[in-house]
Amino acid sequence: MGTHSDHRTPTVADPVLLTEDEAAHLLKIQPATLATWRVKGRPNLPFVRVGRCVRYRRQDILAFIEGHLASHTGQGRA
Repeated sequence: MGTHSDHRTPTVADPVLLTEDEAAHLLKIQPATLATWRVKGRPNLPFVRVGRCVRYRRQDILAFIEGHLASHTGQGRA
């Protein structure tokens, strides 16, 4: 039997989980901002608890960015 190498493409059933620092880096914000958002429950950015660790699905971060696109500053916030 040969060795098994796992080269699957991530899917919804197999999400890429980011640390708080990685998610903050992707959003160009401080990790403390993510912690504040979690406590306040807004803006709505889903997260996953793995024991005491907090993780964010990459797909949720990207959807969050897409959902907050604006064409001018007069647009209301989502």
